[in-house]
Amino acid sequence: MVYDYRLFGKKSALKLSLAISVLHFFIVLIAYSFARTNDLKHSINFMDLVQVNTVVMFVANALLLYILFLFQFRAVKHIDDKRKRTPITILGSLMLVFILSPLFSQVQLLYNEQFSERMFMIINFVKDVVLVIITLLFTALMYAWDMNKGRIVENQKLLIQSLQDRYNALKNQVDPHFLFNSLNTLNGLIGYDDEKAHEYISQLSSMFRYTMQNKQILRVSEELNFAESYIYLIKMRYNESLQITYRIDEKYLDYYILPSALQVLIENAVKHNVISNKYPLSVAIETTENGTVCIKNSVRLKNSGVGGGGIGLSNLDERYRLVFDKKIKVTRDEHYFRVEVPLIKEIEKYNRNIYMSQNEL
Repeated sequence: MVYDYRLFGKKSALKLSLAISVLHFFIVLIAYSFARTNDLKHSINFMDLVQVNTVVMFVANALLLYILFLFQFRAVKHIDDKRKRTPITILGSLMLVFILSPLFSQVQLLYNEQFSERMFMIINFVKDVVLVIITLLFTALMYAWDMNKGRIVENQKLLIQSLQDRYNALKNQVDPHFLFNSLNTLNGLIGYDDEKAHEYISQLSSMFRYTMQNKQILRVSEELNFAESYIYLIKMRYNESLQITYRIDEKYLDYYILPSALQVLIENAVKHNVISNKYPLSVAIETTENGTVCIKNSVRLKNSGVGGGGIGLSNLDERYRLVFDKKIKVTRDEHYFRVEVPLIKEIEKYNRNIYMSQNEL
């Protein structure tokens, strides 16, 4: 989630403190005005009420509010655990009032002769507790507004990413190299093995149909079917030089995954590594006990530098962050390159992101 922490700065705390203090100041003056009018049975000059004690009250309130807002804003910015943030903010604000209210009351008593010390301390403490409640409400409203703005930004990024993914999928359909290789393979099958040619066309159609769909999330079983179609096509080119193994726990077939996630990783392995009879490429697709699907391939990098500099992986990682607030895990060593993609058991809490991206496309 994107937060605009500038909203929770010293300037905001100062502006809010002054605004609330001014409002409180005029409410008190109006109350004093009515009280004195009733006592004296005649109107009085409003400016007569602006005395040293009311000015001291204004300054004390503004200072207390400023300190409260600063504390609450720091809590919002620095406490990541939402379950701890609220109680810490509330208890901390109350503790500040317990400490500061008596001190500010003593200062105001020097310029107040209307109430006894005990009565004034009680009245001032109750007023300060009310101010705490007001500051907490303002902070909560600002936080809610900031979260909503963050969601809007995230949804916009998700929309842009979804449009980019659909554009890439369409571009891949008409990619000259892909079409050339596919048609060249198909041409070699026609007349030589018509049964395989028909199967090749069926798998090619299945892959194109999958890339044209408008789903933003689907089940693992559907993504595996698409990955198998893609693997079938590229294995026709590489034959036994490309070795694919599956170890998929059936309980994960009804989990959810982002479209083309497996295909992107398989394509990444094929694009970046040497594939030949002497140096076959092995790719393992397997689920893990951590609720992920792992694509692991042997490493023998091409010397030509072909590839997108990790763009496919970074795009996939960004898609997972936007839709599920999760990250893919990439590990590599001298012999293997391994990518783990999270599988989602329940998508209810992500429905808002999915719904927004689907309906804005």
